[in-house]
Amino acid sequence: MEDFLRTLLIGLATGSVYALASVGLVLTYKTSRILNLGYGALAMFTTFVYWQLTVQWGVPLWLSALIVILVIAPLLGLFLDAQLFRRLEGQPIVIGLIATVGLSVLLQGIVIKIWTAETRTVPSLFPQTPIKIVGGATLGTDQVLILVISLGAAAALAAMLRFTRIGVAFRAVVDNRAVAGLMSINTNLISGLAWALGTSFAALTGILLAPRLFLDPITLPFFIIAFLLGAAIVGYLESMPLAFAGGLLIGVAQAFLVQYGTFRGVIGNLDNATPFLIVTIMLLFAPRRLRRAATGGSFVVRTRELAEHASPVARMGVAVALFSFIALFPVLSDSISWQRSLTFGLIHALIFLSLVILTGFSGQISLGHTAFLGIASFSAAHFVSDLGWPVWLAFIVGAFAAVPAGALLGLVAVRLHGLFLGLVTLAFAFMAHDLFFTEPFVSGREGSVRLPRPPGGESDLAFYYVVLAFLVLFVVVAANLRSGRTGRVLAALRDSETAGRSLGINVVKYKVFIFSLSAFIAAFGGILAGMQKESANRLDFIPFYAIVYLTVAVLGGVFHIGGAIAAGLFYGLYRQVFRNVPFMLDIQLILFGLGATLALAQNPEGMFGEMRRGGNAVLRAFGHRRPPAAEPLPVAGGRE
Repeated sequence: MEDFLRTLLIGLATGSVYALASVGLVLTYKTSRILNLGYGALAMFTTFVYWQLTVQWGVPLWLSALIVILVIAPLLGLFLDAQLFRRLEGQPIVIGLIATVGLSVLLQGIVIKIWTAETRTVPSLFPQTPIKIVGGATLGTDQVLILVISLGAAAALAAMLRFTRIGVAFRAVVDNRAVAGLMSINTNLISGLAWALGTSFAALTGILLAPRLFLDPITLPFFIIAFLLGAAIVGYLESMPLAFAGGLLIGVAQAFLVQYGTFRGVIGNLDNATPFLIVTIMLLFAPRRLRRAATGGSFVVRTRELAEHASPVARMGVAVALFSFIALFPVLSDSISWQRSLTFGLIHALIFLSLVILTGFSGQISLGHTAFLGIASFSAAHFVSDLGWPVWLAFIVGAFAAVPAGALLGLVAVRLHGLFLGLVTLAFAFMAHDLFFTEPFVSGREGSVRLPRPPGGESDLAFYYVVLAFLVLFVVVAANLRSGRTGRVLAALRDSETAGRSLGINVVKYKVFIFSLSAFIAAFGGILAGMQKESANRLDFIPFYAIVYLTVAVLGGVFHIGGAIAAGLFYGLYRQVFRNVPFMLDIQLILFGLGATLALAQNPEGMFGEMRRGGNAVLRAFGHRRPPAAEPLPVAGGRE
């Protein structure tokens, strides 16, 4: 009984921090309709500032905490709202998500640049002396006080929203921002205050959790956001009381699984996967009203681009010239390092192409592509190493092994849309990794399985051309898909699924098809990536990479095939281009974060959009007529 009570209270103490943070996450989402996947990074960054004040500069603990929570964090929230999130209003859900991912990467880059990636110990605000509780069990004083502070902060927020004029304004903006504006409420001010409050809660979360988890700029942000998503989804991103209850639930469930869980293997990993199981179950069985509300706004991107295109002949000429240059590059250059970097970039262009056909062509959001890569790579590796299959046969069958997973998510996409679909695919990637990819029967005792290159592609040069051949093949497939009947059907479903259903389009068939095709193409990329290193390694399929892949694809131009090529070349060649410029390598994460936040807010079509604008300017200089009017260019799916 003593252990039970102690475990319950420990779970409630930890869960109360998750609960408080999830309330901040829901508050910012409800006022801006942007789900902040960078919330964990905000907690990490502000906690590093707290560490600097206390450990490095000797400022008293409580004074440091008050400075960070009441001054620095709110100012940071106000700045982010004014300079980033307000500019994203009206953009597609995927653009808002990617901007918050960019914020996470930007803050990580700043932290690593200033404080390095070293893990640090954070002093606790409270003593850890044990005290006796009900039933004779003992509990740390810090855990009791954490529970009290979290409950007190949540109660103070509830009282503010319920009994003050600013709270009434908050509720009005949350219920209907447009109507609140008509009632002379300063909606921008309320939005800024919401982000200030949310960032303060993030700072409090980091300061309370870091002494128990250690302060690590790589793992802490994703640990925090993983548990917050599970808690927030209990309230479907709408109810702050339910989100708070969800945080308590997750904390208690995790504590009991750690204390009493005696299972090993896949079932033994459930404590890590608990938030994602909750996300999946809650979203799949969400009421129809909430599922439809999560579809978000139109996918017509606000852009400076005029509704003009180069002729098919010009586009074909550019494509032939580009791939001809890539094919001749090994002949023109004898640099092995450049060749390997370009191979790496072409492999990832294939992965980004799979996201282009899914998000750009059909308007579906996927944050779970690492699951496809891992399934295919480990399958191919085991077919070769365990069953002795020929490498080419294992390659093809391994790629097909990812198709059922894609089809499964396609079926899920029939029920879920927009943001909720993105969250379920992210949960799928985490569950695949935490439940399966970490197990020795999948990834081997050392975390990797040998994956040799295919016959005829053993050397770096030969493998380069194998990769290029597959990329050209799937570029042709994607181009024909977009211009053919299937592409037109996908565009119709993308713009209005309801209208597509009324025309008799089989939505289930087409969604299962596009997810399966995307998984198949991504699987080829995953296997080729493993073959380049000659091993399938579980560290290559960390779910965070799925978010990074979508971010880079959007930066390249997720709405165009050319964007996948641009993203792949950028991703593969950056470190090679700046290998002799240490400063540029040091700020790589910072530049990436800036590109995914400020630059993306200005130009949602990414690098390819800028290149196309440049091409159009050249065409106009040679007599191509400028269209009479500028219109937004519809490039991804729309509102149901």
